[in-house]
Amino acid sequence: MKILLIFFTFSLISGAVRCVSVTGYSGGSLLVDSGKLWFSNSAKYMVKHDPWRTIINYKKHNEWTSEGRFILFSNKYGNLMIFIIELNTKDTGKYRIRVLDKWYIDLTLNVKKDSCCKGSKTVLVNGGETATFSCEYSHNHINDAKALFKERQNSIENLIPGTDTLNKDGRFSISDDRHINLFTVRITDVTPDDGGVYLCGVWINRLFYSISAKVNLHIMTKVGVSRATVHSGGRMMIKCEHPQHKTKPKYICKESDGCSERKNPGVQDKWMENGDVSLYDDTRAGVLMVFFRELKAADAGTYRCGVNVSHYTESFTELQLLVRDDATFVTESAHLGEEVNITCQIPEEHKVHFCKENDDHICQNISTSAVTEMSPSSERNEERVFTVSISNVSVRDAGVYWCGAETRDTHLTCISLTTKIQLDLFMAPVVRREGESAEIFCPYDSIYKSKSKSLCKGKCSTRDRNTLNETVREEKETKTDRLTLNDDVTASVFTGTITGLTAEDAGKYWCAVTLERDVNYLYTHLIVIMNEELNLTKYEGDDVSIQCKHHEEHQKCFCKAHEPSMCVKDGVSLETIRDDRFSFSDEASTGVFTVNITDLREEDSGIYWCGSHITTKVNLTVNLDFSLINIISLCLTLLLIGGFTVTECLLR
Repeated sequence: MKILLIFFTFSLISGAVRCVSVTGYSGGSLLVDSGKLWFSNSAKYMVKHDPWRTIINYKKHNEWTSEGRFILFSNKYGNLMIFIIELNTKDTGKYRIRVLDKWYIDLTLNVKKDSCCKGSKTVLVNGGETATFSCEYSHNHINDAKALFKERQNSIENLIPGTDTLNKDGRFSISDDRHINLFTVRITDVTPDDGGVYLCGVWINRLFYSISAKVNLHIMTKVGVSRATVHSGGRMMIKCEHPQHKTKPKYICKESDGCSERKNPGVQDKWMENGDVSLYDDTRAGVLMVFFRELKAADAGTYRCGVNVSHYTESFTELQLLVRDDATFVTESAHLGEEVNITCQIPEEHKVHFCKENDDHICQNISTSAVTEMSPSSERNEERVFTVSISNVSVRDAGVYWCGAETRDTHLTCISLTTKIQLDLFMAPVVRREGESAEIFCPYDSIYKSKSKSLCKGKCSTRDRNTLNETVREEKETKTDRLTLNDDVTASVFTGTITGLTAEDAGKYWCAVTLERDVNYLYTHLIVIMNEELNLTKYEGDDVSIQCKHHEEHQKCFCKAHEPSMCVKDGVSLETIRDDRFSFSDEASTGVFTVNITDLREEDSGIYWCGSHITTKVNLTVNLDFSLINIISLCLTLLLIGGFTVTECLLR
């Protein structure tokens, strides 16, 4: 807000002037020097006449007393100053200002409108540089002397009186261009102490100062420059250190936007979201942490990570950010209770960083499970591969992990997370026959006992959700058709029971908890064995073709095992037979694939499981050829009777 300030000094001669008239401008402010002493121990009083209104009612203060827009204070010479801000036409009228038992004056104020008082402006300048700003004034004051003031705590200081163009130390100067009614202020070699509010004015008739411009000067001190390279689609954590200003408010902004959008947590010692980033102002360490949840090419540029040292001074570290190609995404699966190895690759010269996303999608701390030391495995193209091992995997280990590189400068640490690892957990498959019931147990982390849980055929999300799913919450039972869910919060397990199993029930089932969205963390396979078995008897040397049904296009299984559960591992159906005599032909449109076995042998006999989640038991018996048995029997008989040798028999 531009202001207009009138500075008027009454005669110091006792009894010379008791009433004075001054003029202010709407939107501006008015400063009047009473010319009389403050008297710290005496109460102050200010009223407005016609209509009568008490503004300041006998208040005492050493230097300053105020009520709304009306302020009385003592200047450096001990005089009482009258300061009225944000003037409007309703302020026009007569006022009386009194110091109890000492003196009083009457003030007549006339408030007018003027084009010079339309607003304020803000100027940003880096420490050590020169600050320059211009001040417009009314054409009625072309020939009046110009002046510069600065607002101080409880006072206003006249830096350049109307009779000068330089201040005492020579860093502040004024140059006036009367052709365009504009004078320019220059402040050289600025320091943090130069930050604040400046008032530009003219000295009218050598009686008062008319202030027509308010300038907020912000001093920016750059303490360092950091550079970082990140990947599109990845994550990034920035830690900006301000140990000397632990409790001061901190921010991050982008210079290409003129730092117009400053993102800050709003509160201290708590993670808060602000647009596409999350921020945490750690007042104990004096660190601002900024987490970019999903980097884009548009995020490249120059940033300021700073702290507001005062209202008009800031300290910041400059971050030059380069965004490269897309991040890497990997899915790993692990059996509950077993060990999983996660492999990542980072540049050789950087420190390794490995973390797990929490429920707020912030990747800060590693999982609570036992994790072995991250060890380098090999070197390739100036990058190194390291492996993280998580032992005794539990349900709390499921989720999203990130690994990447950490770089550190004096005041800023940047962690670029370039590889995303989705860790899914699975349980042993559930195998039941057609028509039976199946129970699927879903253990969960106890911190989610009050959350809704879901069991779904297919992932529990809007896109994949199947008709066979249900949701339960905290010690309740829900039932839909043939699926019943029970939640045992004491044991931290919810159970899904499916009755009257059919071929359509077979498939992959996910356990999920509902936070902001459904979080799928654990899965198992439900294998339904069809009641109808296939019994085949063949002879050695024969060929056979076996037709199998499959429920999912990407899973086809023909497995030789005593139990169908042995054919499924890590969520993938295994083709356990490795023999060139076995071949597959697929008729996708019919949901059938054919297994062809040529040149059958006796050892091919056994139990086979044909299909994927829908499984048919195949009993294959391979007998020796009858004609060969007869020949062998004849040779043995002749050997006993006629003394023929086995060799002769075989030659025949």
